[in-house]
Amino acid sequence: MKTRAILAATAILAGSFNPMLATQAWAATVVLDPTPPAEGPSPDTLAAMQDQCDTLAFNHTEGDYTGEVDVGSIIATYVSGPTEVAPFHTIDDAIAGTLVGVGFVPGAITIEGDPFRIGGSVNMFGLQVADGGEFTSSTYDFTHDFETVYSYAFNCNMTETVFTGASGYYELAGDFGDSNEAIRGNCDAFTALGDNDPRPKWWGDPYHGGTALKPHCRFVGTVGDPEPQERPDEAGTPIQETQTNELLAHENAGEGYPVEGDILLGQVVICISPTTSTQTKKGVPGTWTPKNGYNGGSSVQGQPGCNTGYFNIAPWGAGSQTSKGTYISVPGV
Repeated sequence: MKTRAILAATAILAGSFNPMLATQAWAATVVLDPTPPAEGPSPDTLAAMQDQCDTLAFNHTEGDYTGEVDVGSIIATYVSGPTEVAPFHTIDDAIAGTLVGVGFVPGAITIEGDPFRIGGSVNMFGLQVADGGEFTSSTYDFTHDFETVYSYAFNCNMTETVFTGASGYYELAGDFGDSNEAIRGNCDAFTALGDNDPRPKWWGDPYHGGTALKPHCRFVGTVGDPEPQERPDEAGTPIQETQTNELLAHENAGEGYPVEGDILLGQVVICISPTTSTQTKKGVPGTWTPKNGYNGGSSVQGQPGCNTGYFNIAPWGAGSQTSKGTYISVPGV
């Protein structure tokens, strides 16, 4: 870097320089996109819901029931996520322009260019430059697959198939010996219930009473037409579903990485003239002393950098060039 370029950058560095060696505590990975809305239920989840509705219908031991998922009743409730899906992201997934190094450890440090002055300070300054280095950590944005879990509640529309318009009567379905008269009375009672409004749901079934293997009464007449009739909805057990979405996220504590080339660390004091004796009065100058890795040399008129002759002609990097400072504290040579 040329001396002129260094001096031109000095004013900016003086007001805004952030030391590259600074470190801070970082939080965990943060998802930048909002939590994705529920996208389900999936076909598999709908099939599992229907299985539940079929089971609820089968559990009705009386009547011919069917159950069907009420799609309009489905309600999604957030459970957890988004959670990153393995294999997890690495620094190679950093979006271009978002990678920032953290915790810079510089390589060999030198002072670049000639010393310069700032305002009325009696010190002289220079720019520290590192020969490459390494960031111990990093931050960056990336995109990756994340899983979010939702729970889906639902109802089953229940219907029962009944026969309407049946006309006929119930009679004995067999010979029951001594019980014939009593069972015949039951069959007559079943027939009489056909006059009720509404009729019992079972009226018109081919057989009634007794057991499935040995029914007491059979129906004689016209059975009528089957008609599905709505019954109260029944709730299924909510089903959880995991969905995967590609989301934008930010890594706050990523892996470190090396850097090459000259790294400008900022301006530092490289020539001072401290009082060297406690017997010396305050304000009386000491001896010019190089600091912060400066080797004392200068390319201006071949004079060493840390001396009063060069101090008097040194360029200003910033501040007023008419301010002379407290010249009583400037060394004689």
